[in-house]
Amino acid sequence: MKLKHNKYIFPLVIVLILCFQCSTKKEKESTTLFNLVENNKTNVHFKNTVKENLYFNFLNYAYIYNGGGVAVGDINNDGLEDVYFTSNQESNRLYLNQGKLEFKDITVKAKVSDEIGWTTGVTMIDINNDGWLDIYVCKSGSLKSHQNRKNKLFINQKDNTFKENAAGYGLDHFGFSTQAYFFDFDNDEDLDMYLVNHRKDFRNNVNIDQRIQQTKEDYNSDQLFRNDGSTFTNITTEAGILNKAWGLSASIGDFNNDNLPDIFVANDFLEPDFLYINQGNGTFKDEALTHFNHISSNSMGSDFADINNDLQPDLIVLDMMAEDHIRGKENMATMSISNFNQLVDIGYHHQYMSNMLQLNNGNGTFSEIGQLAGIAKTDWSWAPLIADFDNDGFNDVFVTNGIEHDLSNQDFRNQMRNNIRNRKKVSLEQAINMMPSHKLSNYIFKNKQDLTFENTSKKWGLDAKINSNGAVYTDLDNDGDLDLIVNNQAEEASIYRNNSNKSYVTFSLTGPTKNISGIGAVITVFSNGLQQSKQQFVSRGFQSSVSNKLHFGLGENTKIDSVLVDWKNGKSQKITNIKINSNIKIDYKNASEKGLIENSKNSLFEKINPSEIGINYQQKENNFNDFKKQVLLPQKQSEMSSPLVIGDINNDGLDDFFVGNAKGEKGSIYIQTKTGKFIETNKNLFTSEKEFEDTDAQFIDIDNDNDLDLYITSGGYEVETNNKLLQDRIYINNGKGRFKKGELPTALINTKGIAFADFDKDGEQDIFVGSRVKYGQYPLSDKSYLLENNNGKYTNVIDEKFDDISNLRMINDALFSDFDNDGDQDLIVVGEWMPITFYENRESKFYLKEIDGITNVNGWFQTITASDLDKDGNVDYIIGNWGKNNKFHPTEEKPLHIYADYFDDNSSFDIALSKVSKTGDLLPIRGKECSTQQTPFLDDKVKTFAEFASATMPQIYGLEKLDNASHFITHSFASVILKNKGNGQFEIIELPNEAQFSPTLNIEVADVNNDGYLDIFGVGNVNDSEVETIRYDASKGYVLLGNKTGSYQFLNDNSYFNNKEAKTIEKIIIDGTLHFITINKNDELTILKTNNAKRK
Repeated sequence: MKLKHNKYIFPLVIVLILCFQCSTKKEKESTTLFNLVENNKTNVHFKNTVKENLYFNFLNYAYIYNGGGVAVGDINNDGLEDVYFTSNQESNRLYLNQGKLEFKDITVKAKVSDEIGWTTGVTMIDINNDGWLDIYVCKSGSLKSHQNRKNKLFINQKDNTFKENAAGYGLDHFGFSTQAYFFDFDNDEDLDMYLVNHRKDFRNNVNIDQRIQQTKEDYNSDQLFRNDGSTFTNITTEAGILNKAWGLSASIGDFNNDNLPDIFVANDFLEPDFLYINQGNGTFKDEALTHFNHISSNSMGSDFADINNDLQPDLIVLDMMAEDHIRGKENMATMSISNFNQLVDIGYHHQYMSNMLQLNNGNGTFSEIGQLAGIAKTDWSWAPLIADFDNDGFNDVFVTNGIEHDLSNQDFRNQMRNNIRNRKKVSLEQAINMMPSHKLSNYIFKNKQDLTFENTSKKWGLDAKINSNGAVYTDLDNDGDLDLIVNNQAEEASIYRNNSNKSYVTFSLTGPTKNISGIGAVITVFSNGLQQSKQQFVSRGFQSSVSNKLHFGLGENTKIDSVLVDWKNGKSQKITNIKINSNIKIDYKNASEKGLIENSKNSLFEKINPSEIGINYQQKENNFNDFKKQVLLPQKQSEMSSPLVIGDINNDGLDDFFVGNAKGEKGSIYIQTKTGKFIETNKNLFTSEKEFEDTDAQFIDIDNDNDLDLYITSGGYEVETNNKLLQDRIYINNGKGRFKKGELPTALINTKGIAFADFDKDGEQDIFVGSRVKYGQYPLSDKSYLLENNNGKYTNVIDEKFDDISNLRMINDALFSDFDNDGDQDLIVVGEWMPITFYENRESKFYLKEIDGITNVNGWFQTITASDLDKDGNVDYIIGNWGKNNKFHPTEEKPLHIYADYFDDNSSFDIALSKVSKTGDLLPIRGKECSTQQTPFLDDKVKTFAEFASATMPQIYGLEKLDNASHFITHSFASVILKNKGNGQFEIIELPNEAQFSPTLNIEVADVNNDGYLDIFGVGNVNDSEVETIRYDASKGYVLLGNKTGSYQFLNDNSYFNNKEAKTIEKIIIDGTLHFITINKNDELTILKTNNAKRK
């Protein structure tokens, strides 16, 4: 036995090794985190070069530019990680690590050369559990040869040589394979294998053709192989995963928290991603629709690991959307609305061309926050790798990028179609030369520890222009940080040395007899408030497999409190007294049946079934296609029905409520009984009024008889101008909760946003009513109105009482509030394409008040709530805005613009969204095809996608047209608190990022945890964006807990999470206890009972 293999090395030797490693790290000096190590230094000269010919080219094999993979692992057990590269057309290469980042090519000697066929992915795995890593290689591309597509399995002979024996293990599959994933799906402690394949054909990859889709060939499907001891058995069909798709990667992990490993599969083209949930009986069921609210369209590489240290793994999936404006416009055709909706209708999900970051909520649901996180656009991307590259204790993200030729370039595709249509023949070389070719840099994103990432590609030394595919991370030089190895296209492979000098710890696992590498085991590290969790799966990213050592950065921490190991078979162990900056060996033999102690938290909320307390309301939207009126609408305007108002309408001391509905559905009044149940009343009245679209409502004592009457605004983008269905309504209470319709001045406009107060102190309630959007003329609005109450009769006095209402447009909410503490009711109004607008009440007239940093900042503001949050006697305001998880990201320096007018002199009112580019030019946000649909004159003016991509707004539309158009801007989408400083000034405090996942449509304030500090409860999702804009569906609601410092912390408690399209929330006392009621679009109400709040 060699000394270096002896686990009983003298302590002194360990100390010397550790000290040497530490001093080596300190000696490193670099201006960047990573340094590219020259190939002449590493001796790695592998290059993946693809040559096309008449019989094999991009026309008959669309994946010809997908590139190769990398696998890393210690094949000779010398403590150094070795590297295997796959080559598409030439031999793969195995490099032995000699130390000091120098390698030796032992491919031929090791008997792993593999020149035959087309090679894709590779995995290093100990298939026979002898303690020596074997190599499984995937084959594809050989269109006419099953033999050349048989996957290879190189068995380690323990002497730096291998013997191919895939057939002996039953793993010589001859499909079109991308990558293999080893895991124990049936909990029998041995490793089974999931094999991602892609279809041989590339037909119907844009439009659905059920005839093609229903014809399946077994070998073209993904495959599941069960480990039966000495061989593997193909159980694809009986396991329920026979499919037909273009699979490019998978990620293994527990997606629904049932302690069983599931399979996520990233599929290219129109086929949706699969989420195969392990049923625990040897079968799987695709439940992607259940767990994800939307997915990427052209899904490529994927990885599943924790990005926010909540001990739940999160999913990153890559797509093809370019960060660069020109590349984005050149390579992206418009998404067909009809095709998009057809895919949704047949269960193919909502698919968008963007990278996805699916944040794990811990209850089987995910919030997709890629745009908020800042990683949504990385161009034609392949491998995402989630790992802690700077050793600060939080996982970063590395992304490989680039393709040899832009297959999706729209001008190229149009030219090819024209050639076919005109029967014009071109040579293969001419066809290839028609495609643009660019070298792109890879991306690396530093985790900012707040659910967002910073693009540090240049800062960290990874901005070289080179097209890359497969990649892995591992510590090649054993200095305690993760180096990168990248398989490039047509250029020599890259090895990047990591220069981090922060603390770390790594773990090497010795698992049970039939799973010697401990695949599937979870390690959780606790260190001075820092908690991290990682699971042992090696196939990650794209066509590649990473090290089987689990690496944890520790930042500046100097000690580890404890380590928990969950072997995922009922056994676990807890380890303490661990040295940092070292590799720790953990052996399954020391595990026990004793379960790990989990922190148990009392849930603050309890969901109540509405029907059990007599509430059978269902919100139901009518069907109207807004985009036929205006193609370029950012989102539908017709589905704004969200009125919910609480009040004691029969004066019995109990809370009752009114809930409105959409056009064609009746609203409902529910009266509470002494038992905490509800009875619906006034059914006939509201049935007779169901053709109105209820947009907002308030209880208000209109006639001064000491009971609550009801005011409801009417609207709907589908209701034409001057239609009687736009008339607001009042309903007069008889004092016992029975209502009859009253009269209001005629005002046939789309309204929303009611505020009432006795602004003139005459003892009668006056009403401000906001105007929302004109029929077919987004973003224009009619004039709002102020109804002055004179003995129960209302008169519109907006012109006489306001000095300036020019800023008011698309109003969503308003409230009367004494913001200046002078004893009268001022007015605050919020809406879209406008600022938070303050009107100071001076002698019963309203004067626009300028507040620097607030009234000069426009947003898409949705709601305003008043509360003295810090109990200083000044009223503060919580403003719900559109949120930061979107593609627009407006700022004061680079606002979002909209121009609106009849640009092409026809009957449709046209709009154009735009934003300032990095070069300072004003550029269109939407692409050529959809912009041309809105304004057809552009088709003649701008002929090509390249021309459109490089043109500015004035060049596209004409400066005169833009000058004559209505022009509005927006600077910020962040939801905020306006903290009242008591001197007419406010401090602006952005809400935490968890409150920015989606538009905040409504907010309530209450002390939900009974600690004496007011908390904030916000809701909102908007699922009806246009098809090129990702749905705003990430929010599950948010509770922000207040504390003595005046700050707010997100409450991660899934007892209140709501995975629906929530529109409005109101607090209500039911049976003496604080509850919250939420309206959900096209669904029943959500009712939450608080467990800790004081009983009333």
